[in-house]
Amino acid sequence: MEFIDGLTETTEEDQVCYDECFARSIPFILHWENLDDTMKAFQWDSEWEKYIKHCGEIIDYEGRDQWLPWNIYKDWKLNWLDGYNFTQRTGDCASMAHKNAAKASNLTNAMRTERTPREFAQSVAYAFARGNGKLKWGSGCNLNPMAKWSATKGNYWTLDFGRYDNGKYLSKYKTRSEQDENALTTQSIPIYLPSPTFDYCFAACNAGFGVTIGSGVYPTGSATNSDGLAVVSSWKNGGHAVALIAAYVGKSGRRYVFMENSHNRNYAADGLSNGEKQWGCWMTEADIKRMATERYGIWYVNLVEMGK
Repeated sequence: MEFIDGLTETTEEDQVCYDECFARSIPFILHWENLDDTMKAFQWDSEWEKYIKHCGEIIDYEGRDQWLPWNIYKDWKLNWLDGYNFTQRTGDCASMAHKNAAKASNLTNAMRTERTPREFAQSVAYAFARGNGKLKWGSGCNLNPMAKWSATKGNYWTLDFGRYDNGKYLSKYKTRSEQDENALTTQSIPIYLPSPTFDYCFAACNAGFGVTIGSGVYPTGSATNSDGLAVVSSWKNGGHAVALIAAYVGKSGRRYVFMENSHNRNYAADGLSNGEKQWGCWMTEADIKRMATERYGIWYVNLVEMGK
């Protein structure tokens, strides 16, 4: 199967989306529990850093392996219509990366709140992002409108649309229906990284939260290293979005973040994958530095309201 890269470079219109969303951001501590229907974003500030440091310490104390997203999915015996992950069929990688980052955050919050995490029909919010508020399915999007419209319209539920079908289920969308009402209970709350650096990515992932990123190069293969982790072994050029969904410290003391892609199980198994080939691989600081750019939108932590 040939995968089509679908991330577009930032235009003036895309920049407006970021400016509008960031302008509405407030200190994290002020409204984590605010579940109204307004668009919201958190600032990456000292309160947020204290919170994620505390979350990371709890995960380390309880045992990081059980907090890995794929293990939470398995341990909770979740049976989502699209499964734990699925493969994109066109250039809707921004949708996939956003969904996978949201999934990681929701699985973590499920552990903390004991509330069942929601499965998202993410291509609905993606179509709104492409159409600047109107449904416009197709290939190619930027991270800035993806963050804005999932925070504005919300993340639509797979339960309301059915399995991923490359945008065809958008014909089922009904304006001002229960679909909209449900989505607004699971709005995204983006937290923009101050810069696309490894330290910011690791800090968020170490707390169990997912990060949506976009770059002009991305990993396509992996091989197991001396830490027993499958790490990047090959790269491909192309505007593409992926998610960072977990963090780990190897026996060598080296820090890693896990990159999850939407291109089948094309990555090697390792000691943390239960012997199964993976949807992604572990990345080092050098790998993130290679990918670091804001040409395709600002990287963001994808927190999501837990719904009703």
